[in-house]
Amino acid sequence: MNDETKTTESTPTTTATTVNSDEGITTDAPLLLTNDTTTATSSTLTAEADTLKLQREQTTAQMNAIESEIRETQPLTSLPLPLSDLVQHYANDADTNSSAFNHTNLFLKGALYLCGKYDKYRKIRGDGNCYYRAFLYSLVEDLLRRLKNGVEGAKEELTRLQTFAKESMKTCTQVYGYDEFALEMFHEEFLDLINSLSKWDTITQADLHKRLTQEGGTSEYCTWYLRVLTACQLKSDPDRFTSFICFAEDDPSSSDTGNVDGAMDINTYCTRVVEPMGKECGMVQVIALAESMGVNVSIEYLDGRDFDENRGLMVHKFVGCDTKVERKVGISHVTLLYRPGHYDILYKDA
Repeated sequence: MNDETKTTESTPTTTATTVNSDEGITTDAPLLLTNDTTTATSSTLTAEADTLKLQREQTTAQMNAIESEIRETQPLTSLPLPLSDLVQHYANDADTNSSAFNHTNLFLKGALYLCGKYDKYRKIRGDGNCYYRAFLYSLVEDLLRRLKNGVEGAKEELTRLQTFAKESMKTCTQVYGYDEFALEMFHEEFLDLINSLSKWDTITQADLHKRLTQEGGTSEYCTWYLRVLTACQLKSDPDRFTSFICFAEDDPSSSDTGNVDGAMDINTYCTRVVEPMGKECGMVQVIALAESMGVNVSIEYLDGRDFDENRGLMVHKFVGCDTKVERKVGISHVTLLYRPGHYDILYKDA
């Protein structure tokens, strides 16, 4: 057989260029791909995976520590506090942070304005659930007060909310596809809370506060159920609500929405942003929950922007009832204070 026709088995190679620095000659030499190269690459990948795992564990531990500190230092809802405390808080900030005095002074100016309009405020734990928790507490507390004082329309409003609470389970499961077994415990707690107001002659504000401040109790169950009600309202009119929703640029979870213009579809938004506990409440959720429960909401914005003292702080008002239909007196109204990323409850002068 001629040499030209001989075939031999060989080890796969690639070519490397070798330079002889003395003679300025370059030559091509075969470079063998050995198992050592594969081993080195595998070791690098393993090390990177271990590093990422360690970073995740450290981040989780840090978040758990923060959440633990919040639980230990902040009750779910505080006792009512004088608004002068808020004024003092921003006055202290202005004294200790002179570099940000101008910005802090606007918060102080706003707090002083609120003192002339409201009497007290109630702090809500800053755990990402503050809007839903504040809404719930303010709603039932105010209705209990009106029932005790015999305010016109209060009994009718209680009946309306009892009917809503009872029928909401059917709406969530039969119309919007939520699992009845998954919702049952949360719905029962919500319904029981509303029904408990029918004993307004014996239940006290202290009783209500104790119930809604218990860790892992009624407030937590009802807060999540309010999130489901909010999601259902959003899903009831997706074309309208989608216009409010755009994903945040820094949120990697929002990149895979299936929508080239960057807007999340309603179902995705509800799954990622509305239903999970600890997710902050945006404007669209405020609108949806107010409409779902037929409750009016007013929010005073203390966000560091300058304002005309004669006109006051910016106030956003959300009408929960259908303005085309004349409603009876007694519709519930929730008044909250917004500061960047957080909500508390406001109380008018007695």
